[in-house]
Amino acid sequence: MTLRLFNTMTKKKELFKPLKGKQVKMFVCGVTVYDYTHLGHARTYSFYDTLVRFLRYSGYKVTYLQNVTDVGHLTEDTGEDKVEKKAKTEKKHPLEIANFYLEKHLQATDRLNLLRPDIIARATDYIPEIIKQVQTIIKNEYAYVANGSVYFDVSKFKDYGKLSKKVPDELKAGARVEINLDKTDPSDFTLWINATRGHILGWSSPWSEWGYPGWHIEDTAIALKYFSSQYDIHGGAIELAFPHHEAEIAQAEATTKIKPYVKYWVHTGLLTINKQKMAKSLGNFIRVIDALDKHSPETLRLWIASSHYRKPLDYNEKDLEVARRKVEKIRTTLGRIRESHNKAGKKSSSSKIKRLRKDFLDAMSDDINTPFALTKYFELITLVNKQLDKNQFSKNDLKLAEETIAEFGDLFQIIPLTKKIELPKGALGLIKKREAARKIGDFARADEMRNELKEKYGVVIEDTKDGVKWKFAQ
Repeated sequence: MTLRLFNTMTKKKELFKPLKGKQVKMFVCGVTVYDYTHLGHARTYSFYDTLVRFLRYSGYKVTYLQNVTDVGHLTEDTGEDKVEKKAKTEKKHPLEIANFYLEKHLQATDRLNLLRPDIIARATDYIPEIIKQVQTIIKNEYAYVANGSVYFDVSKFKDYGKLSKKVPDELKAGARVEINLDKTDPSDFTLWINATRGHILGWSSPWSEWGYPGWHIEDTAIALKYFSSQYDIHGGAIELAFPHHEAEIAQAEATTKIKPYVKYWVHTGLLTINKQKMAKSLGNFIRVIDALDKHSPETLRLWIASSHYRKPLDYNEKDLEVARRKVEKIRTTLGRIRESHNKAGKKSSSSKIKRLRKDFLDAMSDDINTPFALTKYFELITLVNKQLDKNQFSKNDLKLAEETIAEFGDLFQIIPLTKKIELPKGALGLIKKREAARKIGDFARADEMRNELKEKYGVVIEDTKDGVKWKFAQ
């Protein structure tokens, strides 16, 4: 099984070959802990959860590192620290805000059945590493000090823009958040911010008595500590490619002088709400905890996996209802399999199951093509139900089918708790009345009750030589 991943750096699918054997080091940009986790986060982190699960399923040993930004991420409108701004609004200490929202984030991701990263690294725990890296960048002549702040000199790093493919004018336009008179050039970005004029959370540094790190430097200081000068995969939403990830490359390679800093850059697409960008100002900002009040974790995970990770994903209730029905179909199918083990037939369909298994794995190996993989997954479920209807599944087929549905469903975390399949209240009595009508030849009434069973209870009746059989409508 050969895995290919789309690399944002080269803009093409590449054969996945880790730097060291079967060991994979993966860093994914984490949340800025100043508010609740939203659906955009859920979309991004659900994909990387599936990627980690599939890599481990494929025999790779993955170390999954995720940072947490609790200082230094500036707002686009005023240039204020997001955590600090929230702390002032709520009249609390920034770390109190960060602690609260980090806990809420972990609760939300736990409910989505996301694996916790092997390492969760908070920026404020790595200030010595950040300061040391900034010192190295200055020593290597890629940064300068101005009025107690430190700025990366983009003109010294000739590869700046190689990830986002932006030209100098675009780089300047993208630097609007950090515009100030201390910078030599608008494209230069902050490594350390002098905060002597007021910032609750700060540290002493060689450049100012009180200051805090810039957003970009936090990630590289953490990654260099755990992964050294190079690693395999860096992930995050596509909007982070510039300026955040572009800055990370510049900082890391200016520090170590080793290229490439990351072998594969893997980005997820944007999330929209009814075709609009999700934003608080538009009133369409959806928190994960609110979405989970309406939909099961399995429904949300299936909905996310139904779209390719690099494409935009639109949130709308129609698609969520489709996902909910599919999750229910998985549940009822597994229930039917478990209730059929003692009355299996003799005809084998193992070759069809094995073909669908191969098709599924081929899709996942082709840049984690979850939509196509799910198509094959539900083809298997359809096959299982058809063969069960005909009593043409052998015991070995049932075992292989059950294992496959559970095994592959686990990659997406879409397997609901299986409950014993029981007829809804009232349906069993209606089936008995229908049988009585058939026995006395009142077939018109029997047909009416057949329709009522389907419309009212979602139960489909089939008259066979072995008696009446029923199933839920698919």
